[in-house]
Amino acid sequence: MNWKAIIFDMDGVVIDSERLYDIADAEFFQAHGKVFEKDRIVPLIAGKSLMDSTAIVKEMYNFEGDVSVLTGERRKLVHSIYGKALTFIKGFSEFHHEAIRHGITTCIATASDDTLLALADRRLGLSEIFGAGRIFKISDVGNKSKPDPAIFLYAAERLGFKPAECVVIEDAPNGVAAAKNAGMYCIALTTTRPREELGMADVVLDSYQDIKNHLLL
Repeated sequence: MNWKAIIFDMDGVVIDSERLYDIADAEFFQAHGKVFEKDRIVPLIAGKSLMDSTAIVKEMYNFEGDVSVLTGERRKLVHSIYGKALTFIKGFSEFHHEAIRHGITTCIATASDDTLLALADRRLGLSEIFGAGRIFKISDVGNKSKPDPAIFLYAAERLGFKPAECVVIEDAPNGVAAAKNAGMYCIALTTTRPREELGMADVVLDSYQDIKNHLLL
Protein backbone atom coordinates (compact mmCIF):
# COMPACT_ATOMS: atom_id res chain seq x y z
CA MET A 1 0.00 0.00 0.00
CA ASN A 2 1.12 3.56 -0.69
CA TRP A 3 0.92 5.14 2.74
CA LYS A 4 0.02 8.82 2.93
CA ALA A 5 1.44 9.61 6.37
CA ILE A 6 3.81 8.29 9.00
CA ILE A 7 2.99 9.27 12.56
CA PHE A 8 6.01 8.97 14.83
CA ASP A 9 5.85 8.60 18.56
CA MET A 10 8.64 10.72 20.01
CA ASP A 11 10.30 9.12 23.05
CA GLY A 12 12.14 5.97 22.03
CA VAL A 13 11.19 6.41 18.36
CA VAL A 14 12.53 9.80 17.30
CA ILE A 15 14.63 10.73 20.32
CA ASP A 16 16.72 8.43 22.50
CA SER A 17 15.08 9.57 25.72
CA GLU A 18 13.71 6.48 27.44
CA ARG A 19 17.10 5.67 28.93
CA LEU A 20 17.18 9.22 30.31
CA TYR A 21 13.79 8.71 31.93
CA ASP A 22 15.16 5.54 33.53
CA ILE A 23 18.12 7.44 34.98
CA ALA A 24 15.84 10.19 36.30
CA ASP A 25 13.36 7.72 37.77
CA ALA A 26 16.12 5.78 39.52
CA GLU A 27 17.13 9.05 41.19
CA PHE A 28 13.49 9.86 41.96
CA PHE A 29 12.89 6.51 43.64
CA GLN A 30 16.15 6.70 45.57
CA ALA A 31 15.26 10.17 46.86
CA HIS A 32 12.07 8.69 48.31
CA GLY A 33 13.81 5.66 49.80
CA LYS A 34 12.46 3.22 47.23
CA VAL A 35 13.95 0.91 44.60
CA PHE A 36 13.29 1.55 40.90
CA GLU A 37 12.16 -1.80 39.43
CA LYS A 38 12.56 -0.97 35.77
CA ASP A 39 11.22 -4.21 34.30
CA ARG A 40 8.09 -4.00 36.43
CA ILE A 41 7.38 -0.30 36.03
CA VAL A 42 8.33 0.71 32.49
CA PRO A 43 5.86 -1.55 30.61
CA LEU A 44 3.03 0.02 32.62
CA ILE A 45 3.98 3.67 32.23
CA ALA A 46 5.61 3.87 28.79
CA GLY A 47 3.42 5.95 26.49
CA LYS A 48 1.59 7.56 29.40
CA SER A 49 1.74 11.26 30.22
CA LEU A 50 4.14 12.30 32.96
CA MET A 51 1.19 13.02 35.26
CA ASP A 52 -0.59 9.73 34.55
CA SER A 53 2.59 7.68 34.89
CA THR A 54 3.38 9.40 38.19
CA ALA A 55 -0.10 8.53 39.46
CA ILE A 56 0.51 4.87 38.58
CA VAL A 57 3.89 4.88 40.34
CA LYS A 58 2.43 6.62 43.40
CA GLU A 59 -0.28 3.98 43.76
CA MET A 60 2.03 1.02 43.12
CA TYR A 61 4.71 2.10 45.59
CA ASN A 62 2.72 4.15 48.10
CA PHE A 63 4.59 7.40 47.49
CA GLU A 64 3.60 10.14 49.88
CA GLY A 65 2.60 13.53 48.52
CA ASP A 66 0.37 15.03 45.87
CA VAL A 67 0.62 13.63 42.35
CA SER A 68 1.24 17.08 40.88
CA VAL A 69 4.14 17.68 43.28
CA LEU A 70 5.66 14.27 42.54
CA THR A 71 5.23 14.91 38.81
CA GLY A 72 7.11 18.17 39.21
CA GLU A 73 9.99 16.33 40.89
CA ARG A 74 10.22 13.84 38.02
CA ARG A 75 9.97 16.61 35.42
CA LYS A 76 12.84 18.53 37.03
CA LEU A 77 15.07 15.44 37.07
CA VAL A 78 14.36 14.57 33.44
CA HIS A 79 14.79 18.19 32.39
CA SER A 80 18.28 18.35 33.88
CA ILE A 81 19.35 15.23 31.97
CA TYR A 82 17.60 16.14 28.70
CA GLY A 83 19.68 19.27 28.36
CA LYS A 84 22.92 17.31 28.49
CA ALA A 85 22.44 13.98 26.75
CA LEU A 86 19.48 14.00 24.35
CA THR A 87 20.12 12.54 20.88
CA PHE A 88 18.16 11.05 17.97
CA ILE A 89 17.43 7.33 17.76
CA LYS A 90 19.98 5.69 15.47
CA GLY A 91 18.82 5.72 11.86
CA PHE A 92 15.88 8.08 12.37
CA SER A 93 17.28 11.05 10.45
CA GLU A 94 18.18 9.02 7.38
CA PHE A 95 14.83 7.21 7.37
CA HIS A 96 12.86 10.43 7.79
CA HIS A 97 14.72 11.98 4.86
CA GLU A 98 13.84 8.97 2.70
CA ALA A 99 10.19 9.09 3.74
CA ILE A 100 9.97 12.75 2.73
CA ARG A 101 11.70 11.94 -0.57
CA HIS A 102 8.97 9.36 -1.21
CA GLY A 103 6.30 12.04 -0.74
CA ILE A 104 5.05 10.78 2.62
CA THR A 105 3.76 13.33 5.13
CA THR A 106 5.25 12.96 8.61
CA CYS A 107 4.46 14.20 12.09
CA ILE A 108 5.03 13.50 15.77
CA ALA A 109 2.22 12.45 18.13
CA THR A 110 3.54 12.24 21.66
CA ALA A 111 2.46 11.80 25.26
CA SER A 112 5.53 13.74 26.36
CA ASP A 113 5.22 16.52 28.90
CA ASP A 114 4.90 19.92 27.17
CA THR A 115 7.94 21.33 28.98
CA LEU A 116 10.12 18.38 28.01
CA LEU A 117 8.82 18.45 24.45
CA ALA A 118 9.79 22.12 24.17
CA LEU A 119 13.27 21.32 25.47
CA ALA A 120 13.68 18.46 22.99
CA ASP A 121 12.52 20.76 20.20
CA ARG A 122 15.05 23.43 21.13
CA ARG A 123 17.90 20.95 21.42
CA LEU A 124 17.22 18.89 18.29
CA GLY A 125 15.16 21.18 16.06
CA LEU A 126 12.11 18.94 15.78
CA SER A 127 9.86 21.72 14.46
CA GLU A 128 12.29 22.37 11.63
CA ILE A 129 12.51 18.67 10.76
CA PHE A 130 8.77 17.97 10.78
CA GLY A 131 7.49 21.39 9.81
CA ALA A 132 5.26 23.91 11.50
CA GLY A 133 2.15 22.50 13.13
CA ARG A 134 3.16 18.86 12.81
CA ILE A 135 4.06 18.08 16.41
CA PHE A 136 0.93 16.94 18.23
CA LYS A 137 0.77 16.34 21.97
CA ILE A 138 -1.78 14.88 24.35
CA SER A 139 -2.50 18.31 25.80
CA ASP A 140 -4.11 18.93 22.38
CA VAL A 141 -6.65 16.18 23.13
CA GLY A 142 -7.52 16.80 26.77
CA ASN A 143 -4.47 14.90 28.10
CA LYS A 144 -5.89 11.54 27.06
CA SER A 145 -2.97 9.16 27.45
CA LYS A 146 -2.27 6.16 25.26
CA PRO A 147 -3.75 3.52 24.83
CA ASP A 148 -6.55 6.00 24.17
CA PRO A 149 -6.34 6.60 20.39
CA ALA A 150 -7.22 10.31 20.63
CA ILE A 151 -3.74 11.68 19.87
CA PHE A 152 -3.33 9.54 16.74
CA LEU A 153 -6.83 10.29 15.46
CA TYR A 154 -6.23 13.99 16.05
CA ALA A 155 -2.93 13.85 14.16
CA ALA A 156 -4.54 12.12 11.18
CA GLU A 157 -7.38 14.64 11.13
CA ARG A 158 -5.01 17.60 11.26
CA LEU A 159 -2.91 16.13 8.45
CA GLY A 160 -6.04 15.53 6.37
CA PHE A 161 -5.80 11.74 6.10
CA LYS A 162 -7.98 8.80 7.06
CA PRO A 163 -6.68 6.50 9.83
CA ALA A 164 -6.31 3.66 7.31
CA GLU A 165 -3.92 5.82 5.27
CA CYS A 166 -1.54 6.29 8.21
CA VAL A 167 1.33 4.27 9.64
CA VAL A 168 2.28 4.69 13.29
CA ILE A 169 5.79 3.92 14.52
CA GLU A 170 5.79 3.12 18.24
CA ASP A 171 8.07 1.53 20.82
CA ALA A 172 5.74 0.97 23.80
CA PRO A 173 2.82 -1.41 24.40
CA ASN A 174 0.47 1.44 25.32
CA GLY A 175 1.40 3.28 22.13
CA VAL A 176 0.92 0.19 19.98
CA ALA A 177 -2.50 -0.34 21.54
CA ALA A 178 -3.41 3.30 20.86
CA ALA A 179 -2.43 2.97 17.20
CA LYS A 180 -4.50 -0.18 16.75
CA ASN A 181 -7.42 1.41 18.63
CA ALA A 182 -7.19 4.24 16.09
CA GLY A 183 -7.49 1.77 13.21
CA MET A 184 -3.96 2.44 11.95
CA TYR A 185 -1.19 0.19 10.72
CA CYS A 186 1.44 -0.02 13.45
CA ILE A 187 5.14 -0.77 13.29
CA ALA A 188 6.72 -1.49 16.66
CA LEU A 189 10.39 -0.61 17.00
CA THR A 190 12.36 -2.59 19.59
CA THR A 191 14.40 0.34 20.85
CA THR A 192 13.10 0.20 24.41
CA ARG A 193 10.95 -2.92 24.93
CA PRO A 194 11.39 -6.59 23.97
CA ARG A 195 9.41 -7.78 20.98
CA GLU A 196 7.25 -10.12 23.07
CA GLU A 197 5.67 -7.03 24.69
CA LEU A 198 4.85 -5.51 21.30
CA GLY A 199 2.82 -8.32 19.79
CA MET A 200 -0.27 -6.16 19.12
CA ALA A 201 1.65 -4.35 16.37
CA ASP A 202 1.19 -5.35 12.74
CA VAL A 203 4.92 -5.91 12.51
CA VAL A 204 7.80 -5.69 15.01
CA LEU A 205 11.15 -4.52 13.65
CA ASP A 206 14.57 -3.88 15.17
CA SER A 207 15.90 -0.86 13.30
CA TYR A 208 15.08 1.98 10.94
CA GLN A 209 16.85 0.10 8.17
CA ASP A 210 14.33 -2.70 8.69
CA ILE A 211 11.48 -0.16 8.58
CA LYS A 212 12.88 1.34 5.38
CA ASN A 213 13.00 -2.09 3.77
CA HIS A 214 9.45 -2.82 4.94
CA LEU A 215 7.81 0.48 3.95
CA LEU A 216 9.83 2.20 1.27
CA LEU A 217 11.49 -0.48 -0.87
